[in-house]
Amino acid sequence: MGDVQALIPETQKTLGAIIQKPKLTEALLKKPPFRFLHDIISEVKRVSDFPSSDVLTEFDMDSGNFKDKESKVAYLTKIIGAVAAATGPLAVKPLKIVAGLGP
Repeated sequence: MGDVQALIPETQKTLGAIIQKPKLTEALLKKPPFRFLHDIISEVKRVSDFPSSDVLTEFDMDSGNFKDKESKVAYLTKIIGAVAAATGPLAVKPLKIVAGLGP
């Protein structure tokens, strides 16, 4: 995955045009905590209905349902699959994201 720092302004511009919250700060985008990612995904779902309800259920919309590493990885794997189906393959490792080792 290229230089994360270089991707932050483009992410802020592109994603910021779609959602108003959460605030897309450089620090949070650089090493996003699970709750921040969940909030972004939930807001994208709210404003665009992506991913569809058969992918992202009402259960998935409550961040409180994801307390352990396994459930967080399963959630991110589901989201990554939906995005990959829409855009093409992604070189992303949900376990590293949950562990705080990658964006």
